[in-house]
Amino acid sequence: MINSLIPYILLALSLMANLIGFLVLVHETQTKETRNRKKLDERLAELERKLTAVRSSQPEAVFVPEPARSGLNVSKRLQAMRMFRRNEDVSHIAAALGVARREVELLIRVHAMTAAANLAQIAQSAMNVQLCTLNIQ
Repeated sequence: MINSLIPYILLALSLMANLIGFLVLVHETQTKETRNRKKLDERLAELERKLTAVRSSQPEAVFVPEPARSGLNVSKRLQAMRMFRRNEDVSHIAAALGVARREVELLIRVHAMTAAANLAQIAQSAMNVQLCTLNIQ
């Protein structure tokens, strides 16, 4: 009768050994996991400290956009002045060249100012020439 129970006893012992081995493996896995979690938390805390130190030591970078580039290059300026001399409307000139209306108005004002200054210089030099010819005679 004992001879017939030996295989069952061995089977029960091997199952118990497997269960004990499994429980030991689970325990080791959990202890390694807690150790790794502690290390990870320590590293994360250290990185957060370094990050706050870097953020506090360096001023925040301010984004400064590039100034808007003028749409009027030399050829567009010449074309705008030609169109203005043909008495075309400022809005039409701006639409034809694809630039802002205010840029065309500014270009026309600057041109008028320089033209007036050039006329004044020409008139002044003409008067100087006449005075010189009068003094000579």
